[in-house]
Amino acid sequence: MLFDPFFHNDFGIYQLVPEAMHSAIMAGAPPYDNIDAIVISHAHEDHFSAYDVAEYLSKFPDTVLVAPQQAIDMLKEYRVPKQQLHAFNLDFKAAPEQQFIKGMQISALRIPHAGWPGRKDVQNLIFRVQLGDNFSAMHMGDADPDDSHYLPYEAFWQEQMTSVNFPPYWFFMSAEGRDILYEILNVKKHIGVHVPKQVPKYLKDSDYRYFSTPGEVQSIE
Repeated sequence: MLFDPFFHNDFGIYQLVPEAMHSAIMAGAPPYDNIDAIVISHAHEDHFSAYDVAEYLSKFPDTVLVAPQQAIDMLKEYRVPKQQLHAFNLDFKAAPEQQFIKGMQISALRIPHAGWPGRKDVQNLIFRVQLGDNFSAMHMGDADPDDSHYLPYEAFWQEQMTSVNFPPYWFFMSAEGRDILYEILNVKKHIGVHVPKQVPKYLKDSDYRYFSTPGEVQSIE
């Protein structure tokens, strides 16, 4: 599974996917072989390239796309086969939605994009993927770190413990964000993502786990 793997705008802040890595993904070279699903958190250009996703899906017809409806709509001109597309069309404050896709239990919850109430029309989705009985992974996209977005979904968080979560780095940077991660979400391990090229000193000096170098590998116990 790949989360938000194709994008071409770094806004002068974030890492781009290196060309060699992009080529390896497109070629299905290890470790990017046998990908069951691409999961897109939201349709912003530092997370999603419709052209690249369409090209990848055309090369790998057994791979499916799991994405918010806004991203699916951007693929219409590329005529991707419908059987490869799995949309989640969630309104703000909607109940979590669940689909079973290629043997995976995939749940989605709409949490506002960072900067709320700005960008309120963006379908930023937190996806939680259950793989078998003993492992699950969650990706938060560009979720806003305000606990009022998370507290109403206590039953969703508590119904199962998530093995590993990938939050945007700014959750580690505030007391409220850390409270969401460690007191509300019911997760074993957090590994920060979407880290700027210039890693904040607070993050570098901390014990929090995060990705900041393309190709970096972290083990998940």
